Amino acid sequence: MPDRSVVEMTRRALAGFCARLRDVVSGAWGLRAYEQYLRHLRAHHPGTQPMSREAFFRSDQAARWEGVRRCC
Repeated sequence: MPDRSVVEMTRRALAGFCARLRDVVSGAWGLRAYEQYLRHLRAHHPGTQPMSREAFFRSDQAARWEGVRRCC
C-alpha cells in the first residue's frame, strides 16, 4: 500500500496539471476573453454599454481571422 504522503503528492500534482491544462484550453479557445473585455470596459469606459457575448465572439473572431489569407 502506498504511503499517504506519496498519494497526497500525486493528487496535488495531478490537480495542478489539470488546472494548467484547463487554463491553456480555455485561453486557446478564448473563453475568458469576454470576461476580460467586461473588466476592461468597466475600468476604462464606465458609461459604455457592453456587447453581448455573441456579438463579442463574432467581433473577436473577425478580428482574429479576417485578414488571414494563407492555408498554414
